[in-house]
Amino acid sequence: MIDIASLGSIIDGAGALPHHELHGYIPEPAESHHLFGAAFLFIGVLLIVETLAGSVWHRNRLRTTLWPAAIMSLGAGMVAVTALEPNDRLIHFTIGMIMLAAGWLEYRHRMGEVPRRTADLLILPALVAGALEIGVFHFHGSFDNSGSVHVLMGVTAAIMVFVRVYQSRLLASAPRHALTGIVIIAIALELMALSH
Repeated sequence: MIDIASLGSIIDGAGALPHHELHGYIPEPAESHHLFGAAFLFIGVLLIVETLAGSVWHRNRLRTTLWPAAIMSLGAGMVAVTALEPNDRLIHFTIGMIMLAAGWLEYRHRMGEVPRRTADLLILPALVAGALEIGVFHFHGSFDNSGSVHVLMGVTAAIMVFVRVYQSRLLASAPRHALTGIVIIAIALELMALSH
């Protein structure tokens, strides 16, 4: 039979362990930021390669859907973070859902199911919401490393809104398409700069 008193002391002891010792398979916040930064770096480079390859890239359906699939995967990862990270759950969940919706709409646009303008009706407000959440709500009022980087990420996400509008005005423009990749690479580097 299990002694309830000893079980209580085990639970209390486990609660006192640092996060990484209790859950060795769960990355620390800085490690998660660096992992997401590496994924964004991959996506940004992928968009630049897509631009350089031109129409050859879109001859294959799998290559055409890599960008939206990667964004949706990162969105699912953000939703998973809410289950593992006790801090800022609402922010991480909302950003994850925004990424899932944006990836899904980009996929539908790339498959010819919806026009770019329809996709932008939801993607642009999602980018604005992401910029506000990252730059304002995730700021926590301090200009230390974390606060400054979150503000910078919010500004970069806001810039992404203008880049998306700029790109939408002339979809065939390779430099405009590559600019999207460059802004995503900037977000990746900002995520990798986070030390918490």
